[in-house]
Amino acid sequence: MGANHYDLELEKLAEKATDKLLMADTFDKPAFDTLYNYLTGKAVELRDESVLSKQILACLRQASGAIHSRSEYVPAARDNIAIADRFEVLLDLLITGQDPAGRKPGIPRIV
Repeated sequence: MGANHYDLELEKLAEKATDKLLMADTFDKPAFDTLYNYLTGKAVELRDESVLSKQILACLRQASGAIHSRSEYVPAARDNIAIADRFEVLLDLLITGQDPAGRKPGIPRIV
């Protein structure tokens, strides 16, 4: 199965992180870290693709949105709001076809 096909593992990881936060108001940082790392691996595989799976795009957007929306009510989400920004940056890198490993925060890129 290709990286751009429907991914049951991604679905499970999203349930453990995003769905848990939205349904139970429980922020599980290790689950979000695992989800982010999994999506980063997919982004590396897909950086040269012109068509991207809606599942992957939705997962990135939902992870960021869930953290932002619950940060007002869940202190752990508020304390980890930077994780939402990481998902947004990863989405931007995926859209532009850049390698997530090639981006170093705080260091300007030389093009």
